[in-house]
Amino acid sequence: MHQKKIDQLRDYYDSTDVAEHFTDAEVRTEKASEVLVSTSIRLPQSLMNQVRAQAAELGIPATTLIRQWITERAITPATPAVVSVADLQRFIAEQAHPLAS
Repeated sequence: MHQKKIDQLRDYYDSTDVAEHFTDAEVRTEKASEVLVSTSIRLPQSLMNQVRAQAAELGIPATTLIRQWITERAITPATPAVVSVADLQRFIAEQAHPLAS
């Protein structure tokens, strides 16, 4: 967010009574079903920028998108990444000499 916009927002909320927007608000007292923990990972800036862009397109925070991706991967059974030598050789041969269409 640009500094000018931040200053405008600060000025607005410093001088505006917003209590009326919260008259129908309800306090939620139930506890979450599972405690969330915080962790830190280092990512290249360019990768994080891509994640933020994708999250923005979806209208969600980048951390929510990352959590969704991790959850999807964690609940999906792992598949073995073993490829037979014969399949690998066949693939290499096909790529080196593609069939004429």
